[in-house]
Amino acid sequence: VDPVFTRPLTAMTHDSAPDQLQWTAEALEAFECIKRELRSSPALGLPDYRLPFSLFVHENKGVASGVLTQPFQGRNRPVAYYSLQLDTTVLGNVGCLRAVAAAALLLEKAQETVLGHELT
Repeated sequence: VDPVFTRPLTAMTHDSAPDQLQWTAEALEAFECIKRELRSSPALGLPDYRLPFSLFVHENKGVASGVLTQPFQGRNRPVAYYSLQLDTTVLGNVGCLRAVAAAALLLEKAQETVLGHELT
C-alpha cells in the first residue's frame, strides 16, 4: 500500500499507542483504502529472465512509486510494485531532482528482482 495513503494512520499512532484512536475523516478514508487494496489481487507475473525489464517511476509528496514490468501479450505486465519514502535530504530539492532521486532509489530496489538482466 502506498505510504501516501497510510500517512493519516501513521500520524495517529506515531508518538504513542493510545488506548483509543481519534479517527478523522482522512484517517478513515485511508483505512478504507488499505482494506480495498488488500482485497484486490495485483496479478503480478513471474519474472522471465529471457525478456527485458522496464521500470516506470513516479514521485509524489516525497514518495517514490514504481512498477517493474516485462512484455507480455503485447502489453507491459507488472512483475513488482515499489513504494518507498524519500530521504528527508532529498525532499528539499526541486521536483525534477526528487524524480531523479526516486528513479535511483527504485532502480537499486529493482536490482533484487532484475539480477543484472536488461532493464530500461
